[in-house]
Amino acid sequence: MHTVLFGKCKTYTFIVLVCLLLFTGCDFNVLENPDPKGLIPVIVTKVIDGDTAYVRFADGSEEKVRFIGVNAPEINHPTKGLEPFGPEAETFARLTLEKERIWLEFDVGERDQYDRLLAYLWLELPTDFSDAELREFQFNARLLLEGYAVQVIFEPNVKYVDYYSRYEEEARQAERGLWKVQ
Repeated sequence: MHTVLFGKCKTYTFIVLVCLLLFTGCDFNVLENPDPKGLIPVIVTKVIDGDTAYVRFADGSEEKVRFIGVNAPEINHPTKGLEPFGPEAETFARLTLEKERIWLEFDVGERDQYDRLLAYLWLELPTDFSDAELREFQFNARLLLEGYAVQVIFEPNVKYVDYYSRYEEEARQAERGLWKVQ
């Protein structure tokens, strides 16, 4: 009798625990995949110029990141020197990104020829990666829309190339940023 009762208690205890986990919102997938979109949270530790920054990952490691799909004017290039609108692009990037938590999105190619990590930078987590969210939350897109950069294609990283072409053309037509200088 005690064995049957004890066995039933273990079964009931197990059922109660499973129900508690389900009703308290425990998501078993959280342990396997913390972000189903594949975006990686980082802190921007230092902005180098309008299209490059250092970021710190959760494990404490730091990486130099080159922003995919955009090319901002140079501020300290060994052969080009200071290009028009370079300081403005660097200031925009620094004021928007430095010391902020952002999310990195990767494409096909992970690094460039200088061993920099290549990424799209999200200021907020997107829900549907729509045109509206790109415009509002993706820093690479904002650089183009505000005229702080021109589009550059880093094959095979072409996920947003059609959007970026439109955004650059919009900035050019509206003479925003570097487009009013030229």
